[in-house]
Amino acid sequence: MIGNKSFPASLLDLPTVVESYKTYDDSFLVKAADIGQMVMVREDVDPAPEEVEYKHGLTPPMRDARRRRYRREPDLNAELVHRVEKDLISIMHGVSVIPNA
Repeated sequence: MIGNKSFPASLLDLPTVVESYKTYDDSFLVKAADIGQMVMVREDVDPAPEEVEYKHGLTPPMRDARRRRYRREPDLNAELVHRVEKDLISIMHGVSVIPNA
């Protein structure tokens, strides 16, 4: 409420934690807080959001941040990973590795 007017608002989770900094002397930054939620004020005619997470963050580069940043890990062949790991250890010990044809 500001003055006599009230505004509808919603508390939304941000897709990632945002670090907030402040300065006392315009040269050194001090971390002030980790921000994980925001209050979104809307017009009276706008409906309340159905989701509790605001998926686009605070700035344009954060558009779809959760989808881009936390992608599903690719399925890897365990045998291939083991063979590459063995080859890397051999290379580190100075043994030449002959690739399988």
